[in-house]
Amino acid sequence: MSAAPAHPPAPFRLRSPLPAPRVRGRLLVITHRRDTLGGWLSKQQGLFSEFFAVLGALRYAERHGAAGVRVEFTSNLYRDPARGANWWGYYFAPLMWLGPARPDAPVVRADGWTRFGPHAWNDSWTSQIIPGNTNRRPYPLDSAADLREAARLTARHIRPQPELLAQLGALWTAHAAPADFVVGLHYRGTDKITAYPYRSPDYRLYAEQLDRVLARHQPKSWRVCVATDETEFIDWAVGRYGDRVFFQPSAPRLSSGDIAARRTGTHKNLALSASLKGETAVLDCLLLSRCHHLIKNRSSLSDASLAFNATLPWTFILGDGLIYESGAPG
Repeated sequence: MSAAPAHPPAPFRLRSPLPAPRVRGRLLVITHRRDTLGGWLSKQQGLFSEFFAVLGALRYAERHGAAGVRVEFTSNLYRDPARGANWWGYYFAPLMWLGPARPDAPVVRADGWTRFGPHAWNDSWTSQIIPGNTNRRPYPLDSAADLREAARLTARHIRPQPELLAQLGALWTAHAAPADFVVGLHYRGTDKITAYPYRSPDYRLYAEQLDRVLARHQPKSWRVCVATDETEFIDWAVGRYGDRVFFQPSAPRLSSGDIAARRTGTHKNLALSASLKGETAVLDCLLLSRCHHLIKNRSSLSDASLAFNATLPWTFILGDGLIYESGAPG
């Protein structure tokens, strides 16, 4: 078990000849990333990759004196025509003023710059908030300062819709008693074999880490909150922990043996309900944020859980021999 290391300096980023957005006194409007040149130059991103893009835009806006930020995400991955074009607004307030509301503020749209973001060929709104994130050392590793900043921006600006919070409260109280110690297990499977270390962690590692957490805290009563895109992980968790396990039965999931699942994952699978994918993903994120300890692998969804709960202890299973824990001795 290794401690999450200290935050390193942000990497040097080559500046492009395109100008940075001039946002002082203006309302910054950001849009979702798009597929361009067959996905070679740019790809649509999942909901929580875009969540961190929003945090990055908020950080940029604060630093440069913007009046506010408005999110306009209309990609077909989550859009439900019956609920309106902007899917961000299904789950969160799309307009965030950084000070007093200024409805008359001039608008500057960020889609006039490269898809990589505000001012660099290899920069994105996401890298404004997690600049040290890399394939081999992904956030939240090496990211203590960025974790705090993401949590600060989330607490100050991100407002889940009231009906979503009502669903969250009902789910939690239906499954967890006030005295229960709840451990969150988040297993991102399916398409994650394309990212280092090129295979999803073995389920046994989750059992080993859960045993460690329970041995440390020795709770009188405990539950397991499971979030996953892989049907086999649900079967494994229920088979091992029985009625201590709770999860969202309606959340879309795919089998690890499904070739399409390995290619697109659930979040980019257009055969699944766009609205249901988004809503259950946000609820999973918020459920995990309420847990007393989070055991996770690589995923922006559970990264965002840490943004909603800055004090949530976590264990990150990057690979079979790569396990990190917040606050663990080196």
